[in-house]
Amino acid sequence: MLIPAKDAAFNTRLVIVEIRENKLADRLEGMGVSVGDILIRLNEQAAHGPVKVKSPTGEVVLGAGVASKIITHHDDGHKTPIIEMQRGEKGHVEGLVCSDDLERSLAVLGVVENAEITMVRPLPPMEYQAIVDGRRIRMYEGMAAKIWGEMDGRSMQFTASARGKSFTVSQLLGGGRAVRLLRQEGVEPGKTLVLDSIKPAPAMGRGGRNQSVFMAGSGLRLYLRPDQAEMIFVRSQGE
Repeated sequence: MLIPAKDAAFNTRLVIVEIRENKLADRLEGMGVSVGDILIRLNEQAAHGPVKVKSPTGEVVLGAGVASKIITHHDDGHKTPIIEMQRGEKGHVEGLVCSDDLERSLAVLGVVENAEITMVRPLPPMEYQAIVDGRRIRMYEGMAAKIWGEMDGRSMQFTASARGKSFTVSQLLGGGRAVRLLRQEGVEPGKTLVLDSIKPAPAMGRGGRNQSVFMAGSGLRLYLRPDQAEMIFVRSQGE
């Protein structure tokens, strides 16, 4: 019986029978995952925090959701999402499991296919408070990292801005959903933000869409959005 991967039982060996979205199929094939391969749905949530990595353009911050969609290839041959890299570990970007908008945004940060990435360190969840148009807004670091602009003539993510200084937004980095949320808060190109404070994020209320986590036969873990997992049809091995 064919079922969408998102509906599969946990810890069951599954065979990929069909991928009903060509772009997703191409991306997965580029990472060595295609029809006929084995997947195991893992009984866990992607509960990682943001990370700081070094790309060819310098040190950048990636939210957990973004870092889980960037697959890296390591010298010993194994592959992992950036979110699973260890402190100081290096790898080359093998592929991206994300939208075209996010792919273009990551290019601004130097995160493109074949780029060398070094894990600097995981970051504790933080809440940023900023002033825009005379209003105070709050956001977590994953959203702050999606704001690209200039401060004192230097281009940077808002996560690197200094308290009390003017930061001019030049670009919003991310997929359509993230851009819409930022625009709803009044953050858009041309606007000026002023960082007011950074403090530890509250333990509760860190929203976001649940991801389905799968392990391929090669050991590669895939963190897929519900709509992506719905496009992959599987059957239990042995059927």
